[in-house]
Amino acid sequence: MKTETFPVVELFDSIEGEGKRTGYMAVFVRFAGCNLRCSYCDTGYALERSDAREQLTEEALLERIHSYPWKKVTLTGGEPLLQPLEGLCWTLSREGYGVNIETNGAVPLLEERPKGLFYTMDVKSPSSGMRGRMRMENLTRLTEDDVVKFVVGSREDLEDMERVLRDYTIRSQVYVSPVYGAIEPKELVEFVRDRKLAQVCVQVQLHKIIWDPEMRGV
Repeated sequence: MKTETFPVVELFDSIEGEGKRTGYMAVFVRFAGCNLRCSYCDTGYALERSDAREQLTEEALLERIHSYPWKKVTLTGGEPLLQPLEGLCWTLSREGYGVNIETNGAVPLLEERPKGLFYTMDVKSPSSGMRGRMRMENLTRLTEDDVVKFVVGSREDLEDMERVLRDYTIRSQVYVSPVYGAIEPKELVEFVRDRKLAQVCVQVQLHKIIWDPEMRGV
């Protein structure tokens, strides 16, 4: 029987650049393959399964993760939930890891989640061109441990974020970040202040400030 493998573009350790673990060291596993084509995608090198640099079995993937001292893991892509992650996540949970799955919100979430796993889920803005592909029902499955992220590149995107927050009961932590180079962060701050969106945390991608914004593996 053929052993299932994971298409991995890159595996590295760095700081979390955004979200509720910002500034903490973590192990990042970037899988190849995505079901969306967002206009502002900054990982265009991981869209096709053929973009993988290596194919790793679950055992080999765990061995690589174990080689780092950090107990935080971020599974990203591409779209990580296109991969069979259940077994991997349950093993990492049993080993005491905290797992962050960065998902585009356009695929189903895991049927069950192990202890220590949380989602960082995008809500695709109008400027992404992918709003119609969203599974907005995923918002109802998220908990206070999860993160909902709006990546915005225009005033229209900010107003859309406000509508989503009004129309859906969101228990998760809410973050908004600018499309790099498309909108000034201060515009996000001013919008959140003027519209009194007390539940929204404005963030920037810290790794793009520390390193070259085009640099990989950071």
